Amino acid sequence: MNDNNTGQSANNVFRGMLRSQLISTGVVALIAYFISGMHAGLSALAGGLSVFLAALVASKVAQGKGNEATTILMRMLKAELVKIILIVVFLYLVFKGYKDLVPGALIAGLAVAAIISGASISKQNDNLI
Repeated sequence: MNDNNTGQSANNVFRGMLRSQLISTGVVALIAYFISGMHAGLSALAGGLSVFLAALVASKVAQGKGNEATTILMRMLKAELVKIILIVVFLYLVFKGYKDLVPGALIAGLAVAAIISGASISKQNDNLI
């Protein structure tokens, strides 16, 4: 498989992961809203979007040219570092900016988006092989 096809397959995997994260974040936010009200729903949405936005940026960092194992590994490590830093920054901004935050709902949104990210990548990884 040439580098261009691998890049297209990786794009599809990232796109599928991001779509799954967005859908799951919306579902968790709606459940939190119906169970505990507007602030819980917004808190869950903030947690999920923190992961989603960080993963969106990290997916751009992970993509690139070159298919040597070292190059791919370095891109993936950089992307993961960017994702972790951005999640921390986004969560800090949410904690500082949203006074009616519901911590349990925020954590639920964050956890579901993170879990869906890993599950989606592993499910769609067959496209890369």
